[in-house]
Amino acid sequence: MGSQNGDTPVSSLPELLEQGKYLEVLLSEPGKALIRSYVHQQQSPSPPPQDQNHNSNSKIVGLAAFNAFLQGNVTGPVLDDTLLSRVEKAFGMTENQRKDLARRCLAELQVDGVGVYAYVPLLELFGLARWVLLGLGDDEKERLRVNVWHYKLLTEPSLGSGSSFNKGLQWCEVPSLRAEIERALEGGQEKDGEALVERAMVWIMLGQEKKARGVLEEARRERGFVYTLTGALGKRTKFQERSTSQLVVLARSKGAFESGGGEVRPEGLKLNDDTLLEELKFDKEGGETDIGERDDEKEDVPVELRDIKPDEQPQLAPLDQIILLAEATLKDAFSPADTLTSEEVLPFAVRVISDQGKTNWQIYTHALLVRSRIEVHRSRTMERGVLQMQAVVDQVVVDTTQPDRAQTQEEKGGEEENGVPEIKVSVHGDEAAPVDNKPKSFFPAAKPSETAPPEVRLRYIHTLSSPPRWHLESELAYSWAGVGSLVSAMEIFKRLRLWAEVALCYASNAAREDEGGRGKDGEARAKAILRWRLFNKTGTAPENSEQDADEEDVDLDKIREADYHGPQRTPPPSNAPRLWCLLGDLENEKKYYERAWEISGQRYARAQKSLGEYYLQQKDLLSARDAYKQAVHVNRLSNELWNRLGDISLRMGEFADAAEAFSRAISSSDSNGGEDARTWSNLGSAFYSLYVERVKELRQQNENGVSAESAAVPGDDEDEETVEKKEAKDPKTLLTQSLHAYKKGASISHDNWRIWDNVITLASRLRPIAIQEILLGLQHVVRIRKSEDAVDVDVLRLLLNEAVLSVEKPAGTGIYDPPRGSTERAVVQFLETSIVPLTTARSEFWELITRERVWKRDFAGAIDAAEKAWRAAMGGAGGGLLPGSSSTGPDGKSRNWLEDKDAWALVVERTDELVSVLENYGDEVPEIGGKWKGKARLAVRSVMGKGKEAWEDTEEWDRLKGLLEGLK
Repeated sequence: MGSQNGDTPVSSLPELLEQGKYLEVLLSEPGKALIRSYVHQQQSPSPPPQDQNHNSNSKIVGLAAFNAFLQGNVTGPVLDDTLLSRVEKAFGMTENQRKDLARRCLAELQVDGVGVYAYVPLLELFGLARWVLLGLGDDEKERLRVNVWHYKLLTEPSLGSGSSFNKGLQWCEVPSLRAEIERALEGGQEKDGEALVERAMVWIMLGQEKKARGVLEEARRERGFVYTLTGALGKRTKFQERSTSQLVVLARSKGAFESGGGEVRPEGLKLNDDTLLEELKFDKEGGETDIGERDDEKEDVPVELRDIKPDEQPQLAPLDQIILLAEATLKDAFSPADTLTSEEVLPFAVRVISDQGKTNWQIYTHALLVRSRIEVHRSRTMERGVLQMQAVVDQVVVDTTQPDRAQTQEEKGGEEENGVPEIKVSVHGDEAAPVDNKPKSFFPAAKPSETAPPEVRLRYIHTLSSPPRWHLESELAYSWAGVGSLVSAMEIFKRLRLWAEVALCYASNAAREDEGGRGKDGEARAKAILRWRLFNKTGTAPENSEQDADEEDVDLDKIREADYHGPQRTPPPSNAPRLWCLLGDLENEKKYYERAWEISGQRYARAQKSLGEYYLQQKDLLSARDAYKQAVHVNRLSNELWNRLGDISLRMGEFADAAEAFSRAISSSDSNGGEDARTWSNLGSAFYSLYVERVKELRQQNENGVSAESAAVPGDDEDEETVEKKEAKDPKTLLTQSLHAYKKGASISHDNWRIWDNVITLASRLRPIAIQEILLGLQHVVRIRKSEDAVDVDVLRLLLNEAVLSVEKPAGTGIYDPPRGSTERAVVQFLETSIVPLTTARSEFWELITRERVWKRDFAGAIDAAEKAWRAAMGGAGGGLLPGSSSTGPDGKSRNWLEDKDAWALVVERTDELVSVLENYGDEVPEIGGKWKGKARLAVRSVMGKGKEAWEDTEEWDRLKGLLEGLK
């Protein structure tokens, strides 16, 4: 590791940094000087040195501190303990000064009321790196990387049921830092492949799918990387006799490249399943393509990949391997966790793992992690998925855990190096350090020759966006919980001292043998843990706040809620706002949310969100709205908060505010992520409500003698702002905006017939009516509901009149076929292919079909439809002349025309229409010809014969008699 007794020469700093000797860089004279300056500025804040002659050395020292921090928390291997001890001594602090520095560092890294994970090892090294690299200000790439890792330290690893860490970030709690990261991403000038892939991975971390895909595709094009997901014949199971199509990723890198790795890589776990093969076995008979024999299948594969065999693929460049892993992460994080998604995602990870050549240690580790995330959702691979994640986590924990010096000294007989007491850096609350600091691994411990050096592991650390070890362990905990092992999950959270997660586990998993009633024991344990973290023991003085607050081996079963009603802890824990909110949720106490808001410096949006929900439970809409307004004021990036504010405003009748909130929710979410059909639908409702209000207002003005036109149309002498306000309040504009919002919502939620019904309603109210939107909505409603009762006959009649019957057709004979692509053709086709097969009992539909067929000169079809309309109306007499006919209509009223006057009038109407169609077009149909009078008389007499007793003295009866007279 270089010289250990003398100072490192300044001239060798770049070489040491490149060789991964980061601690030696920190022990150089520039390194020690910067450490002293950092310690001093923590006591009296000052900027980092700006002397241009020393900027290059400062940057190297900052990068060394940054990389040492990442090596000790993300990649490993374990830092040299002798050198680390010397670095700690370079800080030149007493034990009390060290604790004070740790507190200051934690406070400095707090953002928007959210604190970093309090037990991060080597946190002072990150503080030093951040102070130096952000202070230089001329390296946007390193500035972005520091902010990204700051974001990771702040983000709580609450994964929920998602398959990856990214899926758990439902909304951002540190909007100011996130906004800074997004500005850096959008303003990045570097266009090389590595920088683009790194930006894509950060966009994935932020939950921005569309932007991540765009940047990833740009990186692929820049590198000339070609890959495709396709099918190839092969076998998946040991007992499979015939080959079937299996999904496989074919990929090839462009040009020559360096492997970026060494001869060693982590060990992957075997599947060992009694049915599934360890790897897919592809057929060999397919020649060079093996992709199928059909030409159309070959055409789906890029030309560069058609000579590749699925099981004999070329080695990929490291960045191209990362692109495949990013593609897998995108699909996994932003798609439903179902079998289809797993089948599409898994081949991307398998393609990287199956590379036979040299693969970078960290890339291979990340590929194993991605594969395990997918496999935990499949029954046959669930065991391997969880165990593989366990193995990866164990490897990372072993490689990033420093040895216990006290234990080492005891083994050496209590000797102390150079007689200087050991000083540990960065573990806040040292009394909470683990007693057993020798972690166990799933596989046997690797020899030094079987692991990769730090510079190899860190080569692609930012491009991969690898998670810190406590995020990995948290993900493992949720994986164990997902397979039913909540005890394993709980033990991990306890070891990590993620007390909020421990409390949530207790609260969500009610004790099964709870004598006091289901759920009460688990909830009481959760309250006890939260109170233990936030309050002193009952009767304890405030100055004893830190006693037993961080005890590692505390027995949680002995902690009782009643024992912790003393004064609040001072200072509060770093994640106190979140703990206060959780306690407020469990005890339903408003004051705890207010306390969370207060100690966060009025920056923790979740506190106001919880307050808003509390007020909603109390039916206090005004207070709930005010709470959510404060929440969105500090976190304007959360579409969830904007959505909820819109809901409340909508319920309060504040439609303009609701429209604004829903618009903000949409703009703050990714196009394929946070926004959903519900948001667009609610935006449509807000605009429609504004439309109704505006129409009433204009009517009132009209009644008061003010012209509606003059109120709506801007004048020539009005300023631009007044013109915009008038245009925004124009009823037609509001209705159009409402229709657009409903259409967008319907396009996202294809199977929600209610949204499509709203599209139809609004489109029919526009003038001129929006024919295409009405037709599209009707098509989807029929597709979803598959019932004639789902269609509004008035809308269907409006569509027919406006789109078909009002169109002049060319003169001629024979059935008229509307031009292709025309609106009338689309409507005619919809009526014939969707409405006709659906109609059984609604005679009004057949009446519309009759008119449509008369328009296109299909007289035989028109007579047939008129007869079916007549029979559908007659079917309400009880016997049913048509199959599927009902004695009640869509409105629930009786359709028995022998009893109901309206039904009787409808039968007479349909009879008259049938007679008219026969009279006008019967001679045009060869099969009927002169027989039309006989058919007409038969229909009239049939109705009169059945209805004589009930309706002989009515007006409709006289109408039938007149029809019969005319047919003599």
